[in-house]
Amino acid sequence: MAVQTCPACHSGGLHDYPESRRTGRLNFRCRSCGLVGWRQRDEIAPVETVGLETISVEQREAWFQLKRDGVTTAAWAETLDRLRSLIPASVGAPLIYDIGAGDGGFLDFARSRGFDVGGNELLEAAIEIARSTFDIELDLGDLSTLDLPAEHDAVTLWCVLAHVPDPDQLLDECHALLKPGGVLFLQTPYRCTLDAMALGAFRASDGRVSRWVDRRIAQHHWLLHTRRSMTAALERAGFVDVRVKPQARYSLQAAPYLASLGLRGRKGEVVSKGVDRLLDKGLAPRIVLDVYARKAAE
Repeated sequence: MAVQTCPACHSGGLHDYPESRRTGRLNFRCRSCGLVGWRQRDEIAPVETVGLETISVEQREAWFQLKRDGVTTAAWAETLDRLRSLIPASVGAPLIYDIGAGDGGFLDFARSRGFDVGGNELLEAAIEIARSTFDIELDLGDLSTLDLPAEHDAVTLWCVLAHVPDPDQLLDECHALLKPGGVLFLQTPYRCTLDAMALGAFRASDGRVSRWVDRRIAQHHWLLHTRRSMTAALERAGFVDVRVKPQARYSLQAAPYLASLGLRGRKGEVVSKGVDRLLDKGLAPRIVLDVYARKAAE
């Protein structure tokens, strides 16, 4: 069924945008917390594993190669340093669990910095890459299907929350994974100034100017959080000490993103190089949130 209450704060005060003339999608904005999302929740794909016959190792490796050099590792280092400062010094090798761990690169980096590591993935191809590239064994399956103990010092999610059909359930499962006093980190898309401008043009054009909105809010990526919405969702899940910070972090190269907006070929190549240079200088909107929260100590 379509979304009736805000997925973050559970308010019923949702404002509807016009239907996209290009895709037919319907979006909403919560009047209380500012969250923007896709109305047609019943069309969001359920969480299930994806076998090698659907996505091969080669296809997944090609996707991982689209990451921008240096950006990802810099973010990893910053996050792990922050997590280590929030975990008691008496914990020798903190146990970290990465949800939606991809190719295992983050966990390999965390291991090199003294963390004990674990994680899960839905793609068998990613499981194979993590094993062959980093000698890391990931759990295959959604958290709801895994019987994991509440013994982790830290849980991390890199752009996972906006992809799942039930964010409340995922945050509850994250809370259950942590030991008392454990720390959650997540990165998720942020409803930034550029999104606000695009949504304004989308509304003013009665859904005709829709390409940016259609790209940012879609079946695979259906929520754009605000600071207020993210705080509300985490506090309802039982987390405390919530800290939310917008970041100008672009982990993928500009070319595939611009191609998804319709800018391809030679022109797309020229523009993407210029965009990448601007991104390297930090001259771009803050499009993601870095979020830290803690499970209350007993």
